[in-house]
Amino acid sequence: MEDHVSGTASFYGVLADGRLTYTAVDAANGTRTHGAVVSGASLGFVPKAMATLNFNTVLVTTSGGRLYRVDVITNSTSLAFNAPVLLGGGWTHDLLAYDGRGSLYGIADGVLRRYAVPVTKPGAGDITSDGVIGTGFTLKTLTATGPDWLLGTTSGGALLSYRIRGAGDWSRYELRSGTWQVFGRLLSAGGGVYFGHNAEGGLLRYTDANPYDGSGADLRGPDTVDAQGWSQVVLSAQPGTVG
Repeated sequence: MEDHVSGTASFYGVLADGRLTYTAVDAANGTRTHGAVVSGASLGFVPKAMATLNFNTVLVTTSGGRLYRVDVITNSTSLAFNAPVLLGGGWTHDLLAYDGRGSLYGIADGVLRRYAVPVTKPGAGDITSDGVIGTGFTLKTLTATGPDWLLGTTSGGALLSYRIRGAGDWSRYELRSGTWQVFGRLLSAGGGVYFGHNAEGGLLRYTDANPYDGSGADLRGPDTVDAQGWSQVVLSAQPGTVG
């Protein structure tokens, strides 16, 4: 167990048939404590990108660039949600991540953009662009580790951390130079705890003693949460639940 870590990592995901899933993991020891609970209903599509805003609000995009809000009704013994709410078009992002403090990040064709999300249940027009942060963000995965801090991997296996300050103002840190290419999805609920989801359906847990020091020297792991069984095609963590 990590002495400095506490809290539950909450994950929403979508299966290949469009059904929503919810799973909870004790971040301190990597034990799955709830789920996966699977919805009976399908979203009606398989999302291209996904970002969790809070415990009952998820954003998803379609392959055609439509952005939807999904409001979860319950995720306890069953999983149910209201019909997805269309928020707009033009969302052609390959990756999305929400930092828990009002900033949504998206990458399309290597361009990183930031959007302001001022409410917990955004409607059409509520999510506004903060502009282009930078180019060259050719990442395979993306997650937020804290307010204006991003973490991602490259197809070559590098693990990269980014501190975002504004348009054209950001810092890049290489935490690992290789081996992380095995993960198709990267997740963090905060607290320096990272989860990698691999092609075999496994979920692995890593801990970073200081996620904001730009160094991988204090990165530990992996520990196995589950060796298999995570068959979701997209996954997202609720931000800020681990500290």
